[in-house]
Amino acid sequence: MEKAKLGISRFFIGYIKNFHKFIFANLLFAVPLLLFGAVFYFINKATGLNLPFITFAPIIFVFPFFSGITLFTREIVREEEKVPVFKLFIKGFKENALRFLVHGIVFYLAVFFCYSSLTLYFSMAKTNGMFYFPFGIAVIITIAMLFILYNIPVMTVTFDLSMKNIYKNSALMAFGEIKNNFFVTLGLFLMFIAGATFFLAAPSAISKLIVVIAFSVLIVPSTASYIMNFYVFKDMEIVISNGEIKSEEIRRKIAAKENENKKEEERLDFSALDLDENKDGDEYLYFNGKMIRRRVLIEMKKKQERLNEQE
Repeated sequence: MEKAKLGISRFFIGYIKNFHKFIFANLLFAVPLLLFGAVFYFINKATGLNLPFITFAPIIFVFPFFSGITLFTREIVREEEKVPVFKLFIKGFKENALRFLVHGIVFYLAVFFCYSSLTLYFSMAKTNGMFYFPFGIAVIITIAMLFILYNIPVMTVTFDLSMKNIYKNSALMAFGEIKNNFFVTLGLFLMFIAGATFFLAAPSAISKLIVVIAFSVLIVPSTASYIMNFYVFKDMEIVISNGEIKSEEIRRKIAAKENENKKEEERLDFSALDLDENKDGDEYLYFNGKMIRRRVLIEMKKKQERLNEQE
């Protein structure tokens, strides 16, 4: 309990102390957010389609800029003394834009799939209770995708991993570090509640619109990233770093074993064997404690001869 209190205190101290930097980071992110949001909004209106997949499309093009937000909030979580917002934002974008574009596509598909599934099954469940079962499955899948998403951004900007390993490790940590992911979800929910409270308290439609824009532009992006990084980064650093150390140890052991096998092959003596190439190649001969086909032994002998010639 004491550790949790210290964590919460550290969270708010870091946030309040750097609040002006969070605002600046959000303003940097707001430029592409408003630009792409406006473009797809007018596309939806101009075509008269008003389709959800067009509404969510800005996610793809905005996500590369989220790499800058992620790198900035990671440095805040690391409690670095100097955190140059603009420099980190540009660095994060330049180094990770392409990967975050792929993440944006994946996130867009995940959001569209989850939104469509949840709304479809919930509406069908109103008339047929049987559909509450697929609706429950859709909820579980949505939560799993959220947990995976919490880990992907900071893992991408922090570790030099392949895309395959980023998604694999994020999926493993989604359930292996479920407590941290629960706290992220709780933090994001409380942020949503705070925004909803201001929205409902606004007296007019114009003031409600101002609240939505203010939260979207000045609060949500960096705050959401800070919540995710605060709870997942440090344990992720330990898990991934230890995994890299173990992988290196395994690679060294494999290399040592290969060298040992190579030296053993160089010491093999085929002189006592009848390795006539005209005889049955599938006939088994006893050699070095094993029963091996004649044709395999012939290949081994030729390989050893080539090694001897090279020396």
